[in-house]
Amino acid sequence: MKKYRILLASAMLFLAACGDESSSASNEEIISSSSDSDDEMSSSSLKESCPNKTLSSSSGDQIDPTTLFETRVPQKEVHLCTSQDGLETEHSFDQHDWICSFHYADKSGFVYVQGSPTDCEGVWWPYPVITADTAILYVNKKYVPLTDLTYEWGGNHHSDRFRFTYDGKVYEYHHSSIGAAYRPCQEMDCMRVYKSDGETLIEDGCGTDEEDAGKIRTLPIVCRFADEEGYFGDFTDTFKPCGGDNREF
Repeated sequence: MKKYRILLASAMLFLAACGDESSSASNEEIISSSSDSDDEMSSSSLKESCPNKTLSSSSGDQIDPTTLFETRVPQKEVHLCTSQDGLETEHSFDQHDWICSFHYADKSGFVYVQGSPTDCEGVWWPYPVITADTAILYVNKKYVPLTDLTYEWGGNHHSDRFRFTYDGKVYEYHHSSIGAAYRPCQEMDCMRVYKSDGETLIEDGCGTDEEDAGKIRTLPIVCRFADEEGYFGDFTDTFKPCGGDNREF
């Protein structure tokens, strides 16, 4: 299917090999080795000669997921925003790129998103509307383009979340602990899983309801956003409850 191959080629433009040019595969090789009926791309041609960069268990040593993707340095974009009193002012927003871990059932990997500001909104102070330029899931050593990923800034308090569809389910990343005045104190740290309708909850891995207080963060994840120089930092899980959150963790 020609249309599918074009989409696949676009998604593969930012996928990196393991760092050794002699063991890398070109985008054309990857595309030609994939079937028209399969939306997953085998990464064995990219990673089988890189034993130190295979996925590890959540309890083992974590690999550096930035070795799996060709990331970019976020750029600033200027947008015209309308304030609460109707005044139009220019605001500069950064492109919003992030990498998060992915662990559910027998599937493990990372999701990488390149997002850009396409608009702005907000009552008290403008914040950007982020639209995914491209998004890809690396799961069980295969790359899967994500075509429906959406990101929500989360209002003035920046209680952000994002969701995407994979393997017949909808995965939503959010925060398990919110501090005073409904402000998160760290990046997204948990995941919820829904049926394909995006509404029927299968598992609340964030445990934000009081009834789930004993099951908080049953699906823990680690998210890191690129800084102005394109670095994501350390992917060690450093989660801790936010100040003002008195639930037992």
